[in-house]
Amino acid sequence: MFENIIGHGDVIQALRSELAQGRFPRSSLFFGPAYAGKLSTALETARVLTCAAGTGDWSCECPQCRLQKDLTHPQTVLIGPRYSDVEIAASADALMRSRKPASRYLLLRAVRKLTRRFDPSIADADDARVKAMLGRVAQLEELLADLDPDTELPPASELGSLLEKIAAAAAPIAAQVRGDLISIGQVRRLAAWTHLTAGESRKIAIVENADRMQDSARNALLKMLEEPPASVSLILLTTRRAAIIPTILSRLRPYSFTARSASEETEVMAKIFRRETADFPGLRGFFLAWREINPEKLTQLARRFIELVQAAGDPGVDIVEEMAELLADRGARRARSTRETVSSFLEELAGRMREVFRENGGDPDALERWNEAAREAATRIESLNMAPAAVLEALFYRLRAEAA
Repeated sequence: MFENIIGHGDVIQALRSELAQGRFPRSSLFFGPAYAGKLSTALETARVLTCAAGTGDWSCECPQCRLQKDLTHPQTVLIGPRYSDVEIAASADALMRSRKPASRYLLLRAVRKLTRRFDPSIADADDARVKAMLGRVAQLEELLADLDPDTELPPASELGSLLEKIAAAAAPIAAQVRGDLISIGQVRRLAAWTHLTAGESRKIAIVENADRMQDSARNALLKMLEEPPASVSLILLTTRRAAIIPTILSRLRPYSFTARSASEETEVMAKIFRRETADFPGLRGFFLAWREINPEKLTQLARRFIELVQAAGDPGVDIVEEMAELLADRGARRARSTRETVSSFLEELAGRMREVFRENGGDPDALERWNEAAREAATRIESLNMAPAAVLEALFYRLRAEAA
């Protein structure tokens, strides 16, 4: 089991042991940085939990494992915001480079990580936006039929055309999913699903970006965590553990995912995405490249931002003007918005802030306040759709006040 996961030896060993002994908790939290493989590990955990053979080997051909591998298992559901467009594009590129079964599964799973958020068992079919997306999801599934593992792949030219259609059909769905906060309605429908014939078979609910949740949804989730059905495993995922309220954290068994080593990230890019790695500074750089974002430029801008925050007296700059290059939307070939670019900048900024505080021996409490400000800025952009320029300006002056 977990043969498809690269790195995270301690976490994987703990999961193997607990699953083999039937001790995996009913409620857990996978937390750690972006691109660490938390969702892949959660999905593999779901496969092992439902494996009819009881072994959980990746090579298992039992009906349950086959459904889990291509993400069509009815007893595993996903909710929560996610950036899917980049993973779909990178996976399609891998399939064009390598027509092997692993690359086919990679793309199928990348698309269904998105579409399974509209599973009929948890989707609100009365919501106009959801109703519109359900038609697009059905269209995507029709396109995916030509990639079924039991069929022969189309010739290269036809495959390229098919992949372009898949990317185009997925784009509007991805745009909606990445911006929404988890709502109370989603949590209530998820809770109802967990109790529906819960005793008949194992169910797994995966909540991605669990920190991005409406206040009322947090309360509904807390109620759900207090008495989950015995046959249900709830796995929450987050890159921002500190943003999850303590009463929820206290009911979850934590599994800490650290950043993969450079060699492990190289292995992920080479083995999974079939790309030479010399041109990419790690997995984050690889995915940023698919958004046509220069990671070196992000680093420079983040350092400049902190430099201006810490400058004595009035820095004498318009921070929005200073960040003008970041905020410019140059209509990149692959769909990329200013909002996504600024979100990537805030991610980079958080890393640079930790670096600055380590180098200068800063106050840990002050660092946490800076981090909290950056997290709130990201939420305003990603979930509240506030103007990136206004958010950056407000963040700048808030950090200036903290630094004073």
